[in-house]
Amino acid sequence: MTASLRLEIQPAEYRARREHLARALQQHGYDLMCVFGPTRVAYLTGFFFAATERPVAAIITDDGECSLLIPQLESDHVRQQCPELVNFAVYPEYPGGGSGQHPLLTLAAHLRTIRPSARALAADLDGYEHRWGYRGPKLSQVIDVPLHERLDLIDDARTIKSSAEIALIREACAWGDHAHRLMQDAITQGSDELLVSHGASLQATRDMLSALGDRYVPKAREGLPANAMFIRGHNTANPHGLHQQGGVQVGDTLVTGAYGVVGGYESELERTMFVGEPTSEQIKYFQAMLEAQDAGFAALKPGRRCSEVEQEVRDLLKERGMLAQARHHTGHAFGMEGHEHPFLDLDDHTELAAGMIFSIEPGLYVPGLGGFRHSDTLLVTPDGAERLSLYPRDLESLLIGRA
Repeated sequence: MTASLRLEIQPAEYRARREHLARALQQHGYDLMCVFGPTRVAYLTGFFFAATERPVAAIITDDGECSLLIPQLESDHVRQQCPELVNFAVYPEYPGGGSGQHPLLTLAAHLRTIRPSARALAADLDGYEHRWGYRGPKLSQVIDVPLHERLDLIDDARTIKSSAEIALIREACAWGDHAHRLMQDAITQGSDELLVSHGASLQATRDMLSALGDRYVPKAREGLPANAMFIRGHNTANPHGLHQQGGVQVGDTLVTGAYGVVGGYESELERTMFVGEPTSEQIKYFQAMLEAQDAGFAALKPGRRCSEVEQEVRDLLKERGMLAQARHHTGHAFGMEGHEHPFLDLDDHTELAAGMIFSIEPGLYVPGLGGFRHSDTLLVTPDGAERLSLYPRDLESLLIGRA
């Protein structure tokens, strides 16, 4: 199996990302940048890891050199994933493993070694994230040069997906669609939300691994490569409602979610479905939601601003007299994470550009009746947008157990 056939980003693209960041550091007068966010570390290096209380950081200099701060337990792991990286600052354990030295002090010493005359540093965060009981000093407290928080230097670059990233997301969409189909076909009156959701996810994962074989490269130790879930009934009026006990009943509104994960990149698919014959009220809100999503599709074009897309969707809902039932913005970018910058929101004025990936997911939420939301993965193209999630959207295709 050649590396080019494996469904993952190749080393040359990681190098190009670091070179792009190095040019930005030069432009802004920073000698180097410390990157703590696990997704940003993976984006720049290809090192995917289980983030715990043990700090990991990528250090990128203004000439593009890369080194890593890692705990001893990750030494072999990083070499397996990133054989081209050779420079490491290794600490024994958190909070010190008997060394008497906090990992952030190890990092500070490493920074002085690679840039002893540094004038200014950038970082995505001023120190490691407080997760799993981690406690530690800020990075600015252990170095003696000015530190500037500039996560935008990485996250702005992440907004435009490369052809390789788009290919991975396109593949992820196909498996999210497949997981949703398995789940929809398995739902009957009395079905349990959790059992059907997990059963469909597991079967979709089996199908995915069988079809892709050695091309599939896992990038996480938790979760499944293909996933689907749903919530039901009046609970769907909560945009992020939790699962509840009890079985599916005739008359229920179902709001679903499904996605695939390929090469560390995600897709997004959500649908509103009905059990049995929907009522006139259910149909009314479903059709209005569908029109709002169509408006979002049409508005997503290069040169427009995120806020303009949101405004067009809101204008349509206002015309329908349903703006009060909309509880969130129209969508968000995503890729390596389920939500990424920028957002289709009235206060996000980021200009859209070809290569961006967005969800379009306007929702209507009616207490006592239910929630109504479709979500699709869209790629901004040079002249508009392309829908990558291809699951049916129409009412007739989303009815369960109809007599």
